[in-house]
Amino acid sequence: MNIARFRPSSWPLQTARSGVVIADADDGGATILDLASALAWTLIEREGAGVNAACAYANALMSSSTVAMLGTWERTKPQIAELVESLSGADLIGVESPLGPLTWQRSDVALLAPVDRPPTLRDFFAFETHMKNALGNLGLDVPAAWYEAPSHYVTRTASIFGQDEQAVWPHYTEKRDFELEFGIVIGRRGRDVPVEDAWEHIAGFTIFNDLSCRDVQRREMATHVGPAKTKGFDGASGMGPYLVTADEFTRPFDVAMRAYVNDELWSEGRSGTIYWSVEQLVAHAASGETLLPGDVLGSGTVGTGAGIEIDRWIRPDDIVRLEIDGIGALSSRVVMAPAVACGSAGADREGIRSSRVTSAQSEGTR
Repeated sequence: MNIARFRPSSWPLQTARSGVVIADADDGGATILDLASALAWTLIEREGAGVNAACAYANALMSSSTVAMLGTWERTKPQIAELVESLSGADLIGVESPLGPLTWQRSDVALLAPVDRPPTLRDFFAFETHMKNALGNLGLDVPAAWYEAPSHYVTRTASIFGQDEQAVWPHYTEKRDFELEFGIVIGRRGRDVPVEDAWEHIAGFTIFNDLSCRDVQRREMATHVGPAKTKGFDGASGMGPYLVTADEFTRPFDVAMRAYVNDELWSEGRSGTIYWSVEQLVAHAASGETLLPGDVLGSGTVGTGAGIEIDRWIRPDDIVRLEIDGIGALSSRVVMAPAVACGSAGADREGIRSSRVTSAQSEGTR
């Protein structure tokens, strides 16, 4: 199933809905089943439920928050599948419940991030090729510690944006980079999860674009603390277009990945070239920590999947499109925020230019 979060274009900006793609046309158009509206209609029209009770129940079960739905995923997922199956073959175009239309055309909605506000967003860097390329360009080798255990950092969950939401780059960077990654979405709570059980904790996958300010990263990584303003700015974490459930993929997770800038192919690789497996990432994240439904783990950049590896940089108004087979495409336009004055805690443009960091390793590779 392709789970979508969306806002009908004609509805108020704060309105969000959850849905499932039930038809996908070759031209990119799709038909999305509104889960809450469809459930309310089914309860009222087919089961004779009271209108108020049906709507309240449908809104609670098929929440506009995917994080809320993932909180009871083992029960909610089969209920979604049953609902979709029960409506299969029915002519739903123009049918409405008290909660609105049962279906929406892709052209009539704005796709939001498929996971609205993860409890935690951890981003790994688990592809050896990316490490070798990025560090090799700096005349360095991959450190031995990288091979000892998966490495990741934790970033702001408020930085997430979706397919039809705008990512505004901060004014303080001049070296803008994308990162071609996939996101692992957790659907089952767990702590100290063994590798052999890790797949059972995965609800599904999405595309993840970890936008990075490489000039700021040079300065920040020199402090040996980790990226902050490099990756934590508003709209730094692209996610979408859908959350595709794990049962749509075989193990090991091995699909083609591509990155285009202005329709020019810049990068291609496969998720199966990852050094640390999907299951190992989940197990490592859960070591001593409780994974929560809705948590997102970024895979890290696939080999050649970032400008820092190939010395190519995105510019204002460029369109970056990431594609992963079985998930779809996530497109983002590079929009710059206007320059503003920054305090000493910020990373203003002149501060970046005057940085005298000399350590090559401080460039960072994540």
